[in-house]
Amino acid sequence: MKKTLVILAGVLLIFSAAWVSPAAAEDAVTPAEVIAKVREAAAFLSEKGEAGLAQFNDPASAWSWKDTYVFVFDCSKGTIIGHPNKDLVGTDLTTRVDKDGFKFNVALCTEAEKPNGGWVEYWRPSDVIDETGTADYRRKVSYILAVPGQSMEVGAGIYEPTITVDELNKMLQK
Repeated sequence: MKKTLVILAGVLLIFSAAWVSPAAAEDAVTPAEVIAKVREAAAFLSEKGEAGLAQFNDPASAWSWKDTYVFVFDCSKGTIIGHPNKDLVGTDLTTRVDKDGFKFNVALCTEAEKPNGGWVEYWRPSDVIDETGTADYRRKVSYILAVPGQSMEVGAGIYEPTITVDELNKMLQK
């Protein structure tokens, strides 16, 4: 009887994981999707310039998809110039830090100077607050790329706990 229950529990666990995983996977953006969308955004803004910025401030636009969004910086001025959270537009890039005080937006601007752009790792609070009122932090990685012919950089990020920045940057060569 005990052996039957253990087998049954194992089978249920396998089926429940199979049932939950596809939906979760469909909602999570992959690094390859981030790269493609950021490159698409760079091409769009290269052509449209500042006239195209309004789309990036609209959380219902195509630039916000699944569980992420494209943001736009002007690294030469040190500001966020496009973001679906309109409260962040105009924010000084140097004021935003992660849990360790790392100025991740400044690091993103440095990566944007590279020919294919680059990825940056940092830690952001999640929506989970513990009983003491403290947020749980999760690893986030963001890809950024300079917009050809414009004083803009575009990027997007994902919560990705396992892939290293080196592995992500290797994907940019493909």
